[in-house]
Amino acid sequence: MLPTLVLFDVDGTLVDTARAGMLGLKRAFREVFHVGDVSEVFGKVRFDGRTDPRILADLAREAGIDGDHFEERERALRDAYLSALGEEMAHPNPRRRVLPGVVETLEALEATDGVHLGLLTGNIERGARIKLAPFGLNRYFAFGGFASDHPDRSEIARIAREKAVAHTGISFESGRVFVVGDTELDVACARAQGFRAIAVATGWTPRERLAASAPDALFDDLRDVGSVLDAIGR
Repeated sequence: MLPTLVLFDVDGTLVDTARAGMLGLKRAFREVFHVGDVSEVFGKVRFDGRTDPRILADLAREAGIDGDHFEERERALRDAYLSALGEEMAHPNPRRRVLPGVVETLEALEATDGVHLGLLTGNIERGARIKLAPFGLNRYFAFGGFASDHPDRSEIARIAREKAVAHTGISFESGRVFVVGDTELDVACARAQGFRAIAVATGWTPRERLAASAPDALFDDLRDVGSVLDAIGR
């Protein structure tokens, strides 16, 4: 097999955190900006498939927070968010889980000659690692592209490949880079870099919308490991 890079999204693709990220952000906004009930504000902003910096900026705007004030306090907001996220993920919750077929797929890919695994996520890196840590999934991903690298998802995809090249010493051809994600935005970022896209309907995006984005392969979940391997041309 030609050297192959498979980049995984986090939320809705690898794990369901039971909205730990949203709960952490609500707490962070209350602590840093001293706002009251932010539920209505949060209901106006899309989270899935988007990057943390863009989400934070949209939330601040919807909450009526002055742009300069937001920029002054953005670092404090991120720190408060990461602290709250860590505490949320430490609380037992039966909804928090690794999604179906994920471990089996990662094990199979890791064992396949020429295949290398990485992350490609809208989370800042520390947030992504906090979400994966309770499930022991960080060990599969020595590198990745994160929103702490760039706020634009297509640029994160480019950076993820650059980090993969730096880590492995392999120049991955664009057609041998696969993005696995649960939203049409994952498909779009793959297309923007000439990568291939595998969509999985385990998140919050309707299957019909995923299909309309025309991924190279679309699965209900990752339990059919053989089909996933076939999709990358094992």
